[in-house]
Amino acid sequence: MKNYSFYQFAMTVRGRHDDKGKLAEEIFNDLAFPKYDTEFHTLSDYIETHGDFSVSMSVFDDLYEEYTEWLKI
Repeated sequence: MKNYSFYQFAMTVRGRHDDKGKLAEEIFNDLAFPKYDTEFHTLSDYIETHGDFSVSMSVFDDLYEEYTEWLKI
């Protein structure tokens, strides 16, 4: 199992032409984003309460699910 943060995973989807890619770009541009966190609730709370994220939380949920699957590969 891989040992990468959600931020590190999100950087692998930057450049996609979908909402997940847009979220990854917004995470990249948010200098205060918790770059070393891996926990869903910590990251979800941050996105809901900090920054100016323009995508819905369901996009984060889907991207986080993709992250957990990616860790298993």
